[in-house]
Amino acid sequence: MKIFVAILAFVAVASAASVGQPIEPQSISSTIVDLIEGIKEQMPCGFTSVGLPPLAPLRIDHQDINIDSSVLKAQGTIDHFRLNGLNEFDIDEMKVNAITSKVTYKFTFRDVNVDTQYDLSVLLKKYGFTINLVGAGHAKFAIKDMVIWGTLKYSLGVVSGNLKLKSLEVRTHLGEVDSEIEGILGDGSINEKMNEYLAEAVELAINENEDLIADTIESIALPAVNSVLDDISIAEIISGGGGGGGEKEACIPPEFDW
Repeated sequence: MKIFVAILAFVAVASAASVGQPIEPQSISSTIVDLIEGIKEQMPCGFTSVGLPPLAPLRIDHQDINIDSSVLKAQGTIDHFRLNGLNEFDIDEMKVNAITSKVTYKFTFRDVNVDTQYDLSVLLKKYGFTINLVGAGHAKFAIKDMVIWGTLKYSLGVVSGNLKLKSLEVRTHLGEVDSEIEGILGDGSINEKMNEYLAEAVELAINENEDLIADTIESIALPAVNSVLDDISIAEIISGGGGGGGEKEACIPPEFDW
């Protein structure tokens, strides 16, 4: 979310700078594209200035899992977790309208996948049914050709100088889902069928609930982003963004054993 706030703030600064001058939407849009491309290049190294570790891939050596809700209970561990492909995306569309304070975007993620060792016990309760799954082993799960698109609208307070996110529409569509999780209800044909069902269920859940997902993302992200923006003024962004100039250091990803 920190990166998203930074991009949104940059959009507002660029728009504010255009007030009283001939507006060139293509210039602002191309600048934002360049900014996102720069973020993509930096993702393998992380963003130490905002406390973000390397994101391409995102690695978690060990994590205990303990989820207890009315619908889902899960306990266990994951080890050597790798989330790959967050930087493997194309910017299909990026339009910034400084007059209407509206951004239209579209991204395609070619292959976002998880590779991990797991040991989990999962209890799922829904529609009167109880499903108890116990599994352990190696897991790979991939989402291919995921398209994310939508619009966002923002406002810039003339007096306060504060930035607000007014609306956020995020829509998604999955092209293909692959599941290769070992140890679901044993091995062999049962495990293979469970992976097929899981991949199909995820694809249908995303592609057939577009409106629900969009509403849920907006209801969660809008207040979260605005709570961060409450403490930031455009004046602070401009004064803090002057920097020292100079050439950007090349990203050299850290080396890992796994």
